Amino acid sequence: MEKKFNRLNKNTLRHDIYDQLRQSIITGELLPGESITLRNIAEQFGVSIMPVREALWQLESENIIVIESNRSIRVNSLSAKEMEEALSIRIMLEAEASRLACERRPDSAIPAVEHLLSNLIKSIKKPKKYMDNNSKYHFAIYYYSNSPLLLDIINGLWARVGPYFIIHANDLEDLYHTISYHQKMFDGFVNRDKKKIAEAIREDLQNAARLIIPKLALLKTD
Repeated sequence: MEKKFNRLNKNTLRHDIYDQLRQSIITGELLPGESITLRNIAEQFGVSIMPVREALWQLESENIIVIESNRSIRVNSLSAKEMEEALSIRIMLEAEASRLACERRPDSAIPAVEHLLSNLIKSIKKPKKYMDNNSKYHFAIYYYSNSPLLLDIINGLWARVGPYFIIHANDLEDLYHTISYHQKMFDGFVNRDKKKIAEAIREDLQNAARLIIPKLALLKTD
């Protein structure tokens, strides 16, 4: 595992380890099916095994990783059918979060979200950086829904499907195409156009599904 994690403050070990591991899975630094070890992760973080184990237990409870009976640990995988279901649920939940955000956002939210859109566009030739900026952009908008429970559920789904979006991000032609969806999201956010922003999210995720699901079907993991 080549991923190098940041050293941590001892007062927030478990939480910080959980956050970094989770983000590494979402952005494809750790891929579905990839094996990880307690000792390797602990060494990279510069901590003992215990806080790493606690973070992994939390990730397992969310079905993000699998800890098998022989104690091997791997990032969870999705079948084509599971991915299709996950993306359908994401469309519903993220459309709702975006509609609420349009209603509840203050005017001061617009420059910050616009800055994140600019960062997203600038990173288009760097797929992994793009995926990181993509999640920041989406969640910056959803944050203004002021719906913590809804965001928790969306967060869980992102962690399950995020690694597969690297497949999508590596196709630069289609990646350029996604910018129009994100610009449309921003326009809807600025103008409080709930229909437009929800439509942009649906288009974005359906475009991803068109690329990812057939590739998963070829793996015959169903």
